Amino acid sequence: MQQSSSGRATATFPAVVFVATFAGLLAAVLVPTEATRGQFVDKGWAIRLGAYPTLMLLPVIVWWLATRRAGARARAPWTAFGLVMLPFASDVAGNWLDLFRRVSWWDDASHAVHWFLLLLGLGLLVADRVRPRWVLVPLVTGSGCLLALLWELGEYLLFIQHGKEAGGAYRDTLGDLTLGTGGALLAGLLLGWGTYRRST
Repeated sequence: MQQSSSGRATATFPAVVFVATFAGLLAAVLVPTEATRGQFVDKGWAIRLGAYPTLMLLPVIVWWLATRRAGARARAPWTAFGLVMLPFASDVAGNWLDLFRRVSWWDDASHAVHWFLLLLGLGLLVADRVRPRWVLVPLVTGSGCLLALLWELGEYLLFIQHGKEAGGAYRDTLGDLTLGTGGALLAGLLLGWGTYRRST
């Protein structure tokens, strides 16, 4: 069965996001210039080069394995995959443009928006399987809170524990967790409202 042009266009969205993110990561590791070297110091770009693509592809792999195991022929949720990938692309682009240092509110805004996009994408992957529908809101919010906690623990262990930012890490981490959970809550409410509208 030939894929429709709309299907190809939808599949292009996560593909472009993934390729652009990987290219940005690779460039940050291999070809930092004197002008950009400062914004890449102590940011763990070699670790990100391995971790980001893996995390971006993980939902795709899990969905494919689950669908194959069930023997279903479901249409791939490309929009959901793209939403999951967007926060990683935004993080890489923000570092390349040095927005985390140049714009005072960028880090806080990123945590809220990134977790909103991430949990909106993950929520879309499971929305049709969750019953009763109201469970989707606490499920997405709780998942976002847990993922935000794991992310902050990873940041602390890799970048902060022995670094110059250790002194202010506690307040920053609390703020990041709150913003990340808030973004996840917004995604959960949006998904819950959307599924309710479809069922009525």
